[in-house]
Amino acid sequence: MTGKREENKKSNRELIIKSGIDVFLEKGINQTTVRDIIRKTNLASGTFYNYFKSKEEVLVAALDDATVQIGQVMRDQRKKAKNLEEFVLFQIEPFLKFAKEHSSIFLILNSNLNMVESFSIETPMMTLELRYLREDVIAGIEQGVLPNIDVDYFCTSIQSVAEGVARTFISKKDSKADIDLAIKFCTNFIVSGVKSTQNV
Repeated sequence: MTGKREENKKSNRELIIKSGIDVFLEKGINQTTVRDIIRKTNLASGTFYNYFKSKEEVLVAALDDATVQIGQVMRDQRKKAKNLEEFVLFQIEPFLKFAKEHSSIFLILNSNLNMVESFSIETPMMTLELRYLREDVIAGIEQGVLPNIDVDYFCTSIQSVAEGVARTFISKKDSKADIDLAIKFCTNFIVSGVKSTQNV
């Protein structure tokens, strides 16, 4: 009985998040109301409030769920890197491919930047994943995989460039936009930037 109850709770939560994403895409974050999300789920309003207090909490949950999915993959990949190029590629490739497969999240962020920033884009899991990235960069420097670079600048650059390229790729009207080209551009841009600072 407990297993069935837990399964229902998980199912309801997933339905609310999916419905929230659909409504955010359709109406924008600012115009979306909790009532809109509830209506999309066909659940009772009380059920919604068992899981979330606001529409912003739904968006944060959607972002955190996405971060959890891709975070482990990137951590596993980074640990296999033998040099700077591989470290960057192993961070960028899974992230951009995930962005392509889960484009709805990035479309919401891309079209609602002001609203998103007003309640902070740094969700708990995003903050945790950035900490993991920082730890892996420090370990990479100590192991000689990465050059002796400024850890904070490097992490910020990877995060900003990857997110920017992902949003641009997703928003392209050309349905034949090449994900491999986006990965190559993003990787080369970061690697070249790091190497140029090493020669200063």
